[in-house]
Amino acid sequence: MLKYETNINEKKYWKKTIIKEKDLNNEEFNIIKVYPDIKGQAFLGFGGALTEASAINYNKLSGLKKKEFITAYYSRDGLDYSWGRVSIGSNDFCLNSYENDDFSHEKVYIIPFIKDILKVKDLIILASPWSPPSKWKDNNSLCNGGKLLKNYYKDYVDYLLNFIKIFKENGINIRYLTMQNEPMAKQSWESCCFTIDEQKDFIYNYLLPKLDNVSLFLWDHNKEDLYNIVNNLYEENNHIKGIAYHWYTGNHSTNLKLIHEKYPNLLLMHSEGCCGFSNYNEKEWVYDAEILLIDLISDLNNGMSVYLDWNILLDYQGGPNHQNNFCKSPIILSENEKSFIKTSIYYYFGHISKFIKEGDTINPISLYDNSLYGVSATSDLKTSIIILNPTDEDKEINLVIKDKVIKDIIKSHSIVTYIS
Repeated sequence: MLKYETNINEKKYWKKTIIKEKDLNNEEFNIIKVYPDIKGQAFLGFGGALTEASAINYNKLSGLKKKEFITAYYSRDGLDYSWGRVSIGSNDFCLNSYENDDFSHEKVYIIPFIKDILKVKDLIILASPWSPPSKWKDNNSLCNGGKLLKNYYKDYVDYLLNFIKIFKENGINIRYLTMQNEPMAKQSWESCCFTIDEQKDFIYNYLLPKLDNVSLFLWDHNKEDLYNIVNNLYEENNHIKGIAYHWYTGNHSTNLKLIHEKYPNLLLMHSEGCCGFSNYNEKEWVYDAEILLIDLISDLNNGMSVYLDWNILLDYQGGPNHQNNFCKSPIILSENEKSFIKTSIYYYFGHISKFIKEGDTINPISLYDNSLYGVSATSDLKTSIIILNPTDEDKEINLVIKDKVIKDIIKSHSIVTYIS
């Protein structure tokens, strides 16, 4: 069996070793047991948001460093990302707020950035608007919430479809759409508020009848009441692919489980999540890597199929961001902006994205200690088991797969992947 370990304190990053399996023999303590014959949902991929901030930071790199950066995210030796998210119009991680009239921001920064990625990896792209044009809103502003006026619903559908058309003309195929990023949030940056009834009216009476080769993910906001929201918002339609959600109000994995059980044909997508900015320190950033992985592992064990992170490349100050709403990203620019740093978040994410591949099915896993977190996934060729130990203590484990056992110690504040 192969073992890959990340332990930042010991300077281990996906360190590969071979560990011997033994015949199962009366072990009953420290058991972690996986069930590879019991198939859950299929995992369909990992990705991140291709914001203007990320594109601007990418442009600061030399040609060689750009290639290294794309390899770090999109190659099999890197994170093997296969999804991307783009903003329809501006969001807080842009140089400034802008109306999407001439697509100048997209053509200068974002489209060339994506086309560089597409040279090495075909991406599945989700597009999300943060705000309709200000002239169609009741507050005449891209920011501070506001409402889309009903008499502009048809115009707004055309606006969304035109964005998809322009990207396609530039060689970028957008396969999925959400109608509004965080529709219940009145933010100081780009935002627009829709009640559930307003979302239903816009989606079913205006948007869906005009969608062609694009499918829709509903919601695109937090999950504290997600089960009830889906029950009120979802109506069966061939263009509705699933439910998108964010992580900012807590884990709430029960909501995912309930939705997955009631609507097994709907994909559950984590469409955005990040941690707030702090000055870069590799060891201190381990805490954020751990809380991100705890949430990610929990989501996988409760029905999630797609995981999208937020910005893929921020600068050393967590931006640029026109609202000073800075945050972390798995890779950041170095302080001199001539290179980049793979943070602990990058290596922790890799234990999922590198070793659970598209089409792998999530299996049940039973852990003896509720301070450990684990997920198991199986393909025709292998079973991958990822165990996170975010505690201050080393943990002895007996990892049981069918009639074999692995005896090991998972070091404190480390994450391990076993490949059987």
